[in-house]
Amino acid sequence: MKIIRNIGVLGAVTTLLAAPLRAQGPGGLLPTPETKATRQGTRGANFLHIGIGARGGAMAGAIGGTVTGPTAWYWNPAGAATSEVISFAGGYQSLYGDLGITQSYGAVSLPLLGGVVGFTLNSLSSGEIRRTTEQNPFGERLGGSTFAWTSTAASLGYAKRLTDRLNIGTQLKYITEGITDASTAWVAADVGTQFNTGLYGVTIGGAIRNVGKSARASGALLQRVIQTTDGSVLEEGRRVELSTRPTELPVTFQFSVGSQILGGAGAIFGKGTGNNALNAEITVTDGTDIATQYAAGIEYAYKNTLFVRGGKRMYNDGRDLGVDNAAALGLSGGFGLRMPLLGRNFRFDYSYQGAGALQNVQIFSFEVGR
Repeated sequence: MKIIRNIGVLGAVTTLLAAPLRAQGPGGLLPTPETKATRQGTRGANFLHIGIGARGGAMAGAIGGTVTGPTAWYWNPAGAATSEVISFAGGYQSLYGDLGITQSYGAVSLPLLGGVVGFTLNSLSSGEIRRTTEQNPFGERLGGSTFAWTSTAASLGYAKRLTDRLNIGTQLKYITEGITDASTAWVAADVGTQFNTGLYGVTIGGAIRNVGKSARASGALLQRVIQTTDGSVLEEGRRVELSTRPTELPVTFQFSVGSQILGGAGAIFGKGTGNNALNAEITVTDGTDIATQYAAGIEYAYKNTLFVRGGKRMYNDGRDLGVDNAAALGLSGGFGLRMPLLGRNFRFDYSYQGAGALQNVQIFSFEVGR
């Protein structure tokens, strides 16, 4: 019943988004000045667009210029250069309400080689889906009664502080996605930089992510055995593989500007009492398969122990069509707690983000470091 409900939800979303297009021309796919063509669904490994970490989730992804620690390997590898001791981060993300789609990640940063070396693992799972065929639409036992779609990215990175204001970072990623015996694999790279201007606490960050070659799906499910003959009584079985189209990665570029409004010596309003800090950031993201997106986030900290965050992302791709409360789409918020633990700092964070017809995204994450 859960799978049927999930399919129903996805079907409803598809219907809502497609309805305005059907009236535009034959097949409903002709763009008009009101409904322009988009690049959505034209790349593989789209899970790479889903940010990790509750701090980033609460601030709508507007953290690329100021992000630090192990989670920086996802947002901007340059931010990982700030780790002075071995640091860990991990989290669990429940995506889109009760659809059963989950994402988990883990990251570690090690001060080595004059900089910081990092390892990460980011994985998304569809959950168990009932296996069906045309002959058995209510369940197929051959090959197992269920299957799952899994997307995974593993990376090895290096970040370094070039000066007291300039950080750089890069990483190589091995990305796979698909089902058992039918998957696609890519190799990609990320490059990022962060620069502290020294003016009113303003930091600028830029990152290019998922740069790599296209790849084709392969596996046993794409193979067939056909019978061939030379025209005589001789006949043999020959294994062939179906031809698949090459799939490209979702290359993205992100530019961020963050500012410390209150709480530091260089902040816009100065250090104040030292108990309160306020940071804000804006981000522009563009990619090969998404419209240009804008995001703004703000974070309040009390004694660097309690954090309250909020943000808003503007998607600009028409996903608010048919949504009753379109203004809430992309709104996010959350909180965090930071406390000492065995000589290190332990941080727990939570975030909630509205996703329109797809309900919501909730993230639980932790980080251990300094």
